[in-house]
Amino acid sequence: MSNVNFVDIGFSNYVEVGKILTVNRPDSSPIKRMIQQAKDSNRFLDLTQGKKTRSIITQKSENGIIITASAVQTATIIERVKRSQQTKEVIERVPSEDILETTVQE
Repeated sequence: MSNVNFVDIGFSNYVEVGKILTVNRPDSSPIKRMIQQAKDSNRFLDLTQGKKTRSIITQKSENGIIITASAVQTATIIERVKRSQQTKEVIERVPSEDILETTVQE
């Protein structure tokens, strides 16, 4: 079983949950400066599909910080992350020996 979890950030775009550092609103001046710096250094991903940017996701990578724009509200992304972590915890709690195989007889 893989330890990598992904979360949908809109329009069937996914980011790895373990690499997310922050999920922010895009309207503050510091976030706007961070976006511009990321664009200047080719570390910006616009995954809004032309819609209004509603959240900015910062992610860690081998080459530094990646900034991703999403059209999904910050609270929605956080809820999706929480849900994916809860699902992962439930799956990890069930030992594989306890899973029963069933067969259908015709």
